[in-house]
Amino acid sequence: MDSIPQELIDTILDNVPESSLLSCSLVEKRWRQNSQRRAFDTISFSSEEDMNRWCADIPQDSDGISPYVRHLKIKEIYSWAEPALLSRMLESLSSLTTLSMDTTKIPDELPGHISCGEFGNGITALHLSLLRPTFAAMTSLILSLPNLKELCIENCGVMPEGPHPARPVIPQRRPLDSLGLHGFVDGVGEALAESQLTFSRLSSDGGITGIMQLLLVSSETLVELKLCGAWFLRVPRPSRDDSD
Repeated sequence: MDSIPQELIDTILDNVPESSLLSCSLVEKRWRQNSQRRAFDTISFSSEEDMNRWCADIPQDSDGISPYVRHLKIKEIYSWAEPALLSRMLESLSSLTTLSMDTTKIPDELPGHISCGEFGNGITALHLSLLRPTFAAMTSLILSLPNLKELCIENCGVMPEGPHPARPVIPQRRPLDSLGLHGFVDGVGEALAESQLTFSRLSSDGGITGIMQLLLVSSETLVELKLCGAWFLRVPRPSRDDSD
């Protein structure tokens, strides 16, 4: 077994079914590390109970499996009995690059914990499909991630907060590489434009309010625009007496 080149082992592991990776990890040390890296590249939770079990049972040292996790998916958690749990989870995943929240409520404490803590710096991709978030909840989470490059928001309408909602402090940051808005995203355009969040590429497959504000905010950084579906933009028309 020691004579097998590592490249051949990697090729084998790249082509086995995901269900076989745990069995492959029992072959020997080199197989174990690479099998676990592939098996735990993406983890998903749909309850606080499962997240608590992970935090309690999985070692957080460099020899454990937590450093293998690069993608975290949280789905269908409608309320948090322990709001700090997601912060603890993120803190334990030192290699995390992608956070996905599907039909999930943002814990109120999360943006503050990310901004003040030592975690979240590695997250470069954020995918949101939230339960009617408020302006402050959504934008605070987005702006708390200092190295965010890819933002995708779908089926996530922002709830109004009255005429004068609290505005998060806007940090100095580089433009997003890409912003995707898909499905029902009513109010998201205005919220992101109000936060002065700029981007290089914008794609959307449905009409949203605030598209003009978004384009104006990113007029100096936008290099690619992709709009699909029915779009209705109000453009001023010249009067009949206008000779120009």
